[in-house]
Amino acid sequence: MKILTWNCRGIGNPWTVNALRDRCWREMPDIVFLMETMIDAKKLERVRSKCGFVHGVCLNSDGRSGGMGLWWRDIAMKVCSFSSHHIEAEVWGEDNIPKWRAIGIYGWAETEEKHRTWELMTTLKTRCSLPTVMFRDFNEILGMHEKEGGVVRRERLIDAFREVIDSCALRDLGYKGCIFTWQHGNTVNTLIRERLDRYLADEDWVYLFPHNEVLHFPIYRSDHAPILLKCGTENVRKKGKKLFRFESMWLSSEECGRVVSSA
Repeated sequence: MKILTWNCRGIGNPWTVNALRDRCWREMPDIVFLMETMIDAKKLERVRSKCGFVHGVCLNSDGRSGGMGLWWRDIAMKVCSFSSHHIEAEVWGEDNIPKWRAIGIYGWAETEEKHRTWELMTTLKTRCSLPTVMFRDFNEILGMHEKEGGVVRRERLIDAFREVIDSCALRDLGYKGCIFTWQHGNTVNTLIRERLDRYLADEDWVYLFPHNEVLHFPIYRSDHAPILLKCGTENVRKKGKKLFRFESMWLSSEECGRVVSSA
């Protein structure tokens, strides 16, 4: 099982569409969750088709903000609920019985609205007993070790995020990837990097998929990176050395040259 998610910050140009399409065909994810598409549902449906998906839900953006999509292939899913900040779906087994839930979250970015993210997570988690995995942009860090740059103090928000994760009996599935994936934005004088995107799962879901791995890919035309969850009942790592393949989208990063020179 593979779940690919991306806060693409606008998918209305051919370069971003091609990057997503290439990632979908290269990794062959079973589920894709997109947010901040900034296009209407009809256009997003055409992007879905280009990426090789027939099934899924596409939500309109609100002008130049918002817009989401949850797509799937070769599995049975049923969308249970959605809003401008989440899409919730059940994954069904071959016996036509729901086995677990996949919930895409797009958290509120404004400080005074972050409590609404915690309330949404709590509501979605407590109203269903199925094994659950939540993913993507929660718009908050779990500690200062997930932040570089800036001087903003927000211990209260960090504590609140930790509390809601604990109360929902969720755990962070971790990540693997380069520091580029933490890039969040700029202040006047300082580049700020934060880890806002993650996969959270409860123990029942981890029991179903005891072997899992989260990979962060290079940032391309967004301040968020695509992230991929690979999970299964057996070890998701392939034996032997993986072949290196150069990603042309790396050239779009100013830090690419510095990394190559350093190496």
